[in-house]
Amino acid sequence: MSKEQQLTFSPDFKQACEIFELDPWHVIQQFVDGVSLPAYFAFPLRPDRWPNMVMLECVLARMEDNGLLERCNEFLRQITDTLLAEDGDKETICRRIMDEWHKAVLEDRIKEVMQKSD
Repeated sequence: MSKEQQLTFSPDFKQACEIFELDPWHVIQQFVDGVSLPAYFAFPLRPDRWPNMVMLECVLARMEDNGLLERCNEFLRQITDTLLAEDGDKETICRRIMDEWHKAVLEDRIKEVMQKSD
């Protein structure tokens, strides 16, 4: 499947790229490369925060389940508390907690699949 079949550019996006002579795929790649929630949580006011803000907007739009919201709050609180309590590289601290969060989410999904197959 080609890139064009996987993603549809809006007319406004294409127009902006044409006006400013930007390669649309380069713009998308820069956005993807800019997403780093550990970096955002460690340094939320950095000028390169915008891809993370868009990512979080997508997350918030899907927050229908109170259990998911509580789980997110739990890990975000853990990140905040740890950043305030620990010395060291803030991004590394956030990445460690995000890795724990990721592992917990994957374990929960495996449990769900196993329960459905019973």
